Formats: sequence, C-alpha cells, structure tokens
Amino acid sequence: MKFLDKVKVINLRDSYKNENISLNEIGVIWESEIRDNCFYVMFDDDSNKKFYDEKPGQNFFKYCTINIKDLELVKNNNTPDNLILEALPKNNPKWWCKVEDGYIKNLLGETKNKIPYDYDS
Repeated sequence: MKFLDKVKVINLRDSYKNENISLNEIGVIWESEIRDNCFYVMFDDDSNKKFYDEKPGQNFFKYCTINIKDLELVKNNNTPDNLILEALPKNNPKWWCKVEDGYIKNLLGETKNKIPYDYDS
C-alpha cells in the first residue's frame, strides 16, 4: 500500500465511526507519508448523490486517518517512487511511505517494523 492506492477499511474503530467511515468502505491513500502507522485516506461520500447534484461545487469527500492494519489493498495504482518522493514533505526519502510484503518502508528500502504484518514491532 502506498500513495494513491485504493484501499478498503477491514476493521472499524470508534474514531473512524466518528468520521462517518463504515466497514468495507473503499477510499484512496491521499497523503504520501505514514504517520503513527496510519495512512490518511480520502473517501468519496457518494451516499447522497441527489444532494450533490443539487449543490454543485461542494466538497463531498471524507478524510480519515486509518491504521495500516485496518486497511486492505483493493487496487495497486503503481505510483512510482519518484512521484511519492515529490509528495513527501521536504522530499525526504527517509520518511516512511509505503507498505510492501508486510513491512513499513521508506524510499531507501529501510523498514520500520521488525516482524512482517506486526506494524507495531
């Protein structure tokens, strides 16, 4: 999982419910970095299309910080590392920015977690 990949919420926490996020809701990773083992995800709130049509120009997206272990990859959008690097604050390749093979990695290939899929290790 990385910047611009499509993901699904597979575990619902109260903090997500408070942002009107539901189980199995699909969104897009909207920021390139990982903070506190979480991605910032954008969800297209299409539950009220009639209202959208009546109010053009309104922002009808929901945003929520979602823990990596509560997400499942739906579609790899093949975002290249150079695009991820451009989106990282200060273009720092040492920032944690993707999950590969169960590891949180930066663009130098360094891993944060010691045990795959145990993101808190």
